[in-house]
Amino acid sequence: MPALAALVFGLQLLCLAHVIRTGRRCHWLFIIMALPLAGCLAYLLIEILPDLRHSRAARQAVRDVGAVIDPERGLREATQRLAEADTVENRAALAEECLRRGRPADAERLFQSCLIGVHATDHALMLGLARAQFALEDHAGACETLDRLRAAHPGLDCPDGHLLYARSKEQQGEVEQALIEYAALAEYHPGEEARCRLALLLQKTGRVAEARALFEQVVRSVERATKLYYRSERDWYEVARRNLTE
Repeated sequence: MPALAALVFGLQLLCLAHVIRTGRRCHWLFIIMALPLAGCLAYLLIEILPDLRHSRAARQAVRDVGAVIDPERGLREATQRLAEADTVENRAALAEECLRRGRPADAERLFQSCLIGVHATDHALMLGLARAQFALEDHAGACETLDRLRAAHPGLDCPDGHLLYARSKEQQGEVEQALIEYAALAEYHPGEEARCRLALLLQKTGRVAEARALFEQVVRSVERATKLYYRSERDWYEVARRNLTE
C-alpha cells in the first residue's frame, strides 16, 4: 500500500506540473487534487493521450513519469550497461544520463573518452562534450569544441550546436559575435528561443526598439500557431510578453 500511495502521489504531481507547464484549463488542477487517481486517469485519457501521436511528446511523457517514480533508474541502467559492455555507445548513453542528472564533470570525462579512433570527430559526441563543458561554465572550451566540430563537418546542419555556440560567446562577453550568431540562428532555428535570446541581448546593449520588434514577432508567431506549438514554446512566449509589458 505505501508503494501504491507513493505511485499515485507521484502521478498526481506529474499531472499537476503538466497542467501548469502546458497551460491547460485550470479546472484540471481541482479535479486532480480532489480525485488523485481518478482525476489523473481522466487527465491522461482526455488531455495527454491525444498528443501521443507526436512521438517526441510521447517520449518526453515517458521520461517524465520515470523521473518522478524513480529518478535514478536511467543512471543505474546506463551504468550497468557500461559495466557489462564498455563500448562507445554505452559510454555516450551514460554521459547523457549524467548530464540529465546534473553531473556534467562525469559527462565531460565520458564524452572525452569516447572521442578516440574512428569516433574522434563524431558530431553527436562532440556536441555532447560541448554541452557538458557549457554546463561546467567552461564556455571557452565549449566554443573550442564546437569550432572543431564545424571544421570536421563543414556542411553539417546543427542548430542546437549553433545556439550553444552563440550562448557560449555571450557568456564570455563577446557581445558582438554573440549578436551575429543569434541573428543567423533567428533565421532558421526551430522555435522561438533564438529570437528571444537575440532580443534579450539587444535589450542589454541598449537597442530597445530592435528588441521590442523581435519580442512582438515572437508573440505573434506563437499566438498564430497551433496549440501544440504554443505548448512547446510557452516559456519563451511568456518571456517575450513579460518584456513587452515592462
